[in-house]
Amino acid sequence: MQLLMLVLLAVAPPVAFLVYILRRDRVEPEPLGLVLKMLFLGCLSVIPAMVMELLFTDLPLFNGTGIAGSALKSFLLVAPVEEAVKLLTVLLFVWRNENFDQRGDGIVYTGTVAIGFAMAENLMYVLGRGWLIGVLRAVTSIPSHTFTGVLMGCFVGAAKFASNRKDRARFLVTGFLVAWLFHGAYNTFALSGTAAALLVVPLVIALFMLGSRSIRKNMVISGGREKAVPAAPVKAGAARRARRWHKVAGRTLLVLSGIFWVLVGLGLLLDDMDSREAFHVILGTMVLTAVPFSLGIILEIAHRRRARSMRVEGVCERDGTSSG
Repeated sequence: MQLLMLVLLAVAPPVAFLVYILRRDRVEPEPLGLVLKMLFLGCLSVIPAMVMELLFTDLPLFNGTGIAGSALKSFLLVAPVEEAVKLLTVLLFVWRNENFDQRGDGIVYTGTVAIGFAMAENLMYVLGRGWLIGVLRAVTSIPSHTFTGVLMGCFVGAAKFASNRKDRARFLVTGFLVAWLFHGAYNTFALSGTAAALLVVPLVIALFMLGSRSIRKNMVISGGREKAVPAAPVKAGAARRARRWHKVAGRTLLVLSGIFWVLVGLGLLLDDMDSREAFHVILGTMVLTAVPFSLGIILEIAHRRRARSMRVEGVCERDGTSSG
């Protein structure tokens, strides 16, 4: 009986979040069989993630303690491996499926895979460590996995209907980076063994709010079936949406990169480490944040250029109207 109750405690929260997502997919609900298939594949994706993590977890780089040590392990090993296997599961098993015919479907399928991953992981933790871990994970780890999957799914859906390969790759990479950064931040706090673990709570709340907003927005966008069509001339509304996307994505990456540097700095101040260890931590942080920081700068520049271009076009149109 106790074993059954522990299994229910481990499974119920992921199922509840899956129902939450599916209930918001009202325009054209996805086939339940396909959703369950992706849930099962999400559970199985834990296996390659565990193998990869076990292969590298004993490296000296990942044996540090405190915030700095947990940050290196979280951002360089756990988060990229786990988010990569989730994304690959979607790309390999549902990307070309005929039922993936709306942008919002990216949220449904990617979110479902993330929930499946969280469910399998949760079973292992709860059955091995008991009730308290189950309750804590129900309000922290499960929503974290779910809504990092939702955020990545927004970009997966956008990539599915991008008009060219360049945009498709850009959306997929950005979605992975956003999920990676949030996942890495969560694990950094949770594994730090310091008071920073309390920061998991506001992070999960922020993830829930961002994820819920993304679900509402993308389910509205998916009001009609979308087809992958050849690129057409950019209209004003599309240009504004692209500019807004550049602004939000670019600044999110910059802010998260800055937060990570602050956490590492706090770790260096609070942890007792020699100069050689500190050098390795700083070097690893520079390597780690180079890509998201550079991408954030590029997106911010693109946003400013588009804004300037639209202002110039607006001035030209007013001048043309007044002169006519």
